[in-house]
Amino acid sequence: MIKLFCLPYAGGSSTIFSGWKRFLDASVELVALELPGHGTRMSEPLLNHAGSVTEDLFEQAKSHLDDSDYAIFGHSMGSLLAYELQKKLTMENKQPIHMFFSGRFPPHIPEKKVLHQLSNSALKQAIIEMGGVPEEFSKNEQVLDFFLPILRADFELLETYRNTAVAPLSCDISVFYGKRDLPSVLFDLSDWNQYTDQTCRFYEFEGDHFFINQKIKEVTAKINHILNQTGVV
Repeated sequence: MIKLFCLPYAGGSSTIFSGWKRFLDASVELVALELPGHGTRMSEPLLNHAGSVTEDLFEQAKSHLDDSDYAIFGHSMGSLLAYELQKKLTMENKQPIHMFFSGRFPPHIPEKKVLHQLSNSALKQAIIEMGGVPEEFSKNEQVLDFFLPILRADFELLETYRNTAVAPLSCDISVFYGKRDLPSVLFDLSDWNQYTDQTCRFYEFEGDHFFINQKIKEVTAKINHILNQTGVV
């Protein structure tokens, strides 16, 4: 059995991975980690710094690790957190067998947007323009007001994060991206190569930034195939 820790995009919760379970190989145990103030932990205070969020994720992941091998999948903000989480786990001599970085440029490239400092009305408009917000929600002020503090905290985490020194992994990595997801492809994809001493492979999917929701079967099939190639699954 291999544990697959999954980390969501900004504003997302562990439930975005709930549809994956029926498609993943039976020998893969999906462990969707929840950020403080999100989803099932909505009553807890939000955290807006990568260091404190990573510490929380580390404690969660550690409680699930026994003698099992593990891999991590992170999408967008989750990709950045996946990189930080594996660094902490590796320091505990618990190294991943594979890393999946999805829908984001490499951690050493700083975020150019400064959304977390926008007014509420400007932030709402920016969120709607990004896509990923269902039309019925984008016209519902109460729903937007509810999610605004969560997104503001997540955007602050992303926009204040700095990674000055690349620490290459000692396992293979896979980079997933949407064909129409400009934020994750408007850079040299090969920049990801420096994040491992092993092999880095790239996989394109039809869709925009939220292709992991639009192409669940294709994404999980590729994860199954890749993990099978490790010889563990």
